[in-house]
Amino acid sequence: MSNAGSGSSRRRGVDTHVLIYAHVPALPDHQDVHQFLTRELRRDDVTLVLTPMVLHELIHVITDKRRFEPPVSMPEALALARMYLDASNVECLASDAESTLRMLALVDEHKLGRKRIADTLLAATLLRHGVHELITCHAADFAAFDELKCIDPRKPRAK
Repeated sequence: MSNAGSGSSRRRGVDTHVLIYAHVPALPDHQDVHQFLTRELRRDDVTLVLTPMVLHELIHVITDKRRFEPPVSMPEALALARMYLDASNVECLASDAESTLRMLALVDEHKLGRKRIADTLLAATLLRHGVHELITCHAADFAAFDELKCIDPRKPRAK
């Protein structure tokens, strides 16, 4: 399930909220996150790593008329997910039994509640596949995971 090119590329996971902020203009921080993500997609030294769950959550949230008015249409949301899957520097990693076992261990170890399961599965999946950087607007949600360095796309970074 990988579309990524060379193995020498820096691999960075992407949290669902980054994609939501990047594609919903009405949200605060939309412009900063959209510009950051666009730059990352154009880089040839970075591979963005998604999971099916991240794309599922993206589609689920941006098409919800209770959250956004107007919501993104289902055909547009599906096209957006396909665009990421077709990008040359995007890799899609599925969670497997080992990722799930690691998620369960992390939830237990850090005494996390039910609302932290999806983020913990994302972290466990990324770490299981050797991805140690995560682009997220909610770094606090991943603070317990020392092996994962969070990158906030809203904050200026040194080049």
